[in-house]
Amino acid sequence: MIFFLAFAAVKGFGQTLAPNLRTAANFALFTANGAFTNSGASQVNGDIGTNVGALTGFPPGTVTGSIRLPGSAEAGQAALDVAAAYNYLNTVSCGTTISADLTGQTLSPGVSCQTTASPTTLNGTLTLSGSGIFIIKLNSALTTGTSSNIVLTNGATANNVFFQVNGAVVAGTSSNLQGTFLVNGAITLNTGAALIGRGLSITGAIVLNGNTVTNVAIPLPVTLVSFAATVAPATHTVDISWTTSLETNNRGFVVERSKDLKTFTKVGEVGEIAATSKALKNYTLVDLTPYAGTSYYRLKQTDLSGKMTIYPAVSVVLRDDTYGVFPNPVRNDGQFSLRLDEPETATVRFYGIDARALPIQKASTQSGNLLLKTAGKLAAGVYVLTVEERGQTRQHRLVVE
Repeated sequence: MIFFLAFAAVKGFGQTLAPNLRTAANFALFTANGAFTNSGASQVNGDIGTNVGALTGFPPGTVTGSIRLPGSAEAGQAALDVAAAYNYLNTVSCGTTISADLTGQTLSPGVSCQTTASPTTLNGTLTLSGSGIFIIKLNSALTTGTSSNIVLTNGATANNVFFQVNGAVVAGTSSNLQGTFLVNGAITLNTGAALIGRGLSITGAIVLNGNTVTNVAIPLPVTLVSFAATVAPATHTVDISWTTSLETNNRGFVVERSKDLKTFTKVGEVGEIAATSKALKNYTLVDLTPYAGTSYYRLKQTDLSGKMTIYPAVSVVLRDDTYGVFPNPVRNDGQFSLRLDEPETATVRFYGIDARALPIQKASTQSGNLLLKTAGKLAAGVYVLTVEERGQTRQHRLVVE
């Protein structure tokens, strides 16, 4: 008699074992129990679905793959496979203990664990370095700040990275995440956030807001090495450049821009190129009429079959004056001006010497400058003004003498 044993993990002896996702490996985004909603022009490469709950927002979102709804055999089996993979990670022993603030940490292959109940945060860059399997177990919800990044170096690849999150995942505006996230809670991608990997929840809603998600099981037709947008102050233009290292069945590129990461308009396109290339190829484009203030540029690639890939957006700032507070040092009467893009809609918060929030009001606006007034006179010291506009957060130090 021959017996077959099915394990929930793959790899060889003596190595960190990756969870076996089975049918869930086909999904870019899936929840076993929760609603699935999208707003904006999200682009998902891979299957999406829910086993329990409504699925809405496609269109305007687009999916290169299948949509699996409750009652389908695929959704039912994926729910079982996601739970099995999550439970398997419960059995994996920790190798390295990490802090709840992931910012600035560099992790090596193996099992890394955040073991406290403190909220896990990433407000900058988390680096995963080395060839091998990464299992990162977080014993609390994960929140990433605006434009945070997970960077893979020295042979690390997104298909070998697995996060287990005991709580919700909230990706901040324009965050760039990589890896498979097995989550015990909701998954929310804020405006412009991108994920190369998978978001798989055992229970909780999935919410998209104009995002790009690419399942690592699906090879992209183009390997993008870099994409940058740079202001040319002398000409008030923006230079866009990008480099690829591999192109397969490539029809061409379109560069788009946006003020709010929701509505994008075409800047220009590059077509009539060789469909297939294995060499480094450099491309350039100039935006002769860019938006003033903060704006965003992204690259859209189309292959010969008509399928489209949208890459994460980058931000630029074009203005005659620099952002900031003036005068600085600030007068102790509590009145000063702030240069910014959208004085009417920006959110402004003011913090005192002891980090407590202080009341502040918008007195008037003039030519992109916002006149602010505090509730009373200010004691000498250093204060912090936080500004949120167009999906970005900036901080300004104020000195009162």
